[in-house]
Amino acid sequence: MYRKSTNNGFSLKAYKGSLMTLLAMDLDEKPAEGTFAGFTLCYTKPGGKKTPINNMLNFTGKPWVTGSDVSPIQLFKWVHFPGSYSQTGMLSGEYIYDATPRYFDSGRNLLPLDDSKTASVKIDVNDFSEGKSSIGFTRGFIKSQAFSNRYGANTKLRPAGDWLFDTNQKAGNHSSYGDFTYEDMYGWLGFNARKLIYGLLEEALGNNDITVDVFAYDFNDPVIAKLCLELAAKGRIRMIMDDAALHSSKTKSGKLPEEDDFENRFKLVARDNAAIFRCHFARYAHCKEIILRKKGKPFKVLTGSSNFSYTGLYINANHVLLFENSKVAQYYADVFDACWMQGSASVFRKSSWSNSPMKFENNNVPGMEINVSPHTEEYAQKMIDAITQNVTAKGTNSVLFSVMQMGANTTGSLIPALRELHKNDKVFTYGITDKSDGAISLYKPGKKNGLLIDAKKANRELPPPFKKEFNLGLAHAIHHKFVVTNFNKLNAKVFCGSSNLALGGEVNNGDNLLCIKDTDVATVFAIEALRLVDHYNFRTVEDKAEKAGLKAGVKMPARLDTTGKWVEKFFDKNDIRCIERKLFA
Repeated sequence: MYRKSTNNGFSLKAYKGSLMTLLAMDLDEKPAEGTFAGFTLCYTKPGGKKTPINNMLNFTGKPWVTGSDVSPIQLFKWVHFPGSYSQTGMLSGEYIYDATPRYFDSGRNLLPLDDSKTASVKIDVNDFSEGKSSIGFTRGFIKSQAFSNRYGANTKLRPAGDWLFDTNQKAGNHSSYGDFTYEDMYGWLGFNARKLIYGLLEEALGNNDITVDVFAYDFNDPVIAKLCLELAAKGRIRMIMDDAALHSSKTKSGKLPEEDDFENRFKLVARDNAAIFRCHFARYAHCKEIILRKKGKPFKVLTGSSNFSYTGLYINANHVLLFENSKVAQYYADVFDACWMQGSASVFRKSSWSNSPMKFENNNVPGMEINVSPHTEEYAQKMIDAITQNVTAKGTNSVLFSVMQMGANTTGSLIPALRELHKNDKVFTYGITDKSDGAISLYKPGKKNGLLIDAKKANRELPPPFKKEFNLGLAHAIHHKFVVTNFNKLNAKVFCGSSNLALGGEVNNGDNLLCIKDTDVATVFAIEALRLVDHYNFRTVEDKAEKAGLKAGVKMPARLDTTGKWVEKFFDKNDIRCIERKLFA
């Protein structure tokens, strides 16, 4: 879904995401040399006043954040999070976005804003839902200026001691905002993925007719764990949890992994039909699912890439999908029942679940196909090859993706194809990973090649006015597993879920992989890919002035361009920035 407005050769297009909006601007003609300063972008939230979107960069390089009314955005696209600069969270509803092109005078001074040049659109900014399906994301921005400004780069994500702690206790203090709790911090980081997960479990807890089935891999979020223990005490939950070595072996310090400790606590309180089963198929029980049944009949299911853990929700970039549909829920419930007290890869591979997709059409959910693994190698290869063919097909105009593992040894045809895709300048490709083994493609002026960013290698020390950012350590920045093709066409598709999109996982893991055929859903995931690629690309690429300053031992402040030359690449037909301007706007 999008809204578009034009004004005398200038256009603004707003795409709806999941509590975020992609703004895409365009000019019919390239501005005269040295005259164009950028765009002033403003939003008016429900019941609020017109507010400029902030820009971390300004013309002076001084260490302060200013509005784009005085520091125009020097890009032709921008992903906006309402509430990004407030402590009060998101305010959803109908937003008005205004965009105004800005210009320099002959002395390179910013001319006053001319309202007659403004284009405006109204668009719903809310959690994404379509029919009986919803999509949520974790923020995935612990390594960001927004997190540093709110909570500080050195804030500990968990207190010492018991992992099952009270999240309402104080986590730190901010000079502007005052004390904040872990709950404050987790709510901001977990974004609307956390809200969907918690809402599902709280709904179950509040209704004695509802029972819950949970498929879990990493599992140590304290609030989710407490909700599950409450359900166990009421006798209304079953859980299949991974028991591979990383989740069931004592650490060097002698401590039990949280999953083992949780199992012990679960068994102490469990009543009636509450039970827990540990398995790992041939390698991992890798699904992340919550299924709700009312009086025994499945009616809701949540799945996706996010583990029910503090890294999954508060460090990793992840997605979840919620289907309030009895047929979809029944399918997942039947698969859960087939795995309950079994969890054997050799047995599951022989089942009907393993060797054919389940298709859903016109059930008040997007058209989609779902595959569950482990599969036979023959079936898994056929399935992965079909995705690869879709990605590399002649008619594909865009591929946007966020995939955790893209190492050189990843099995199957898809990941090698994605690693090479940026070399094809006939397709707009924008991708990010957490493991590339060197197969990255950064933005290069005058090149149409796609981008492939390795978030783990985004270690650029940001120049002033940027602050120090959180050190991820060994944690994944990117934990998504999704690929979007033809996001703005009627044949748009999204491949997503818990699967790592590799042959080895499809043969050995308990996983689920969805193919969703819906343009609005594809747009939501495309915006997610754009915000992550742009975020980490900025943390990877140094400009010439920065490099020269670093060699001289001087930190060169980051600042906006005052020459107007920044716009050249957006009108160079041999530059990917020109391709993206046309594609999105």
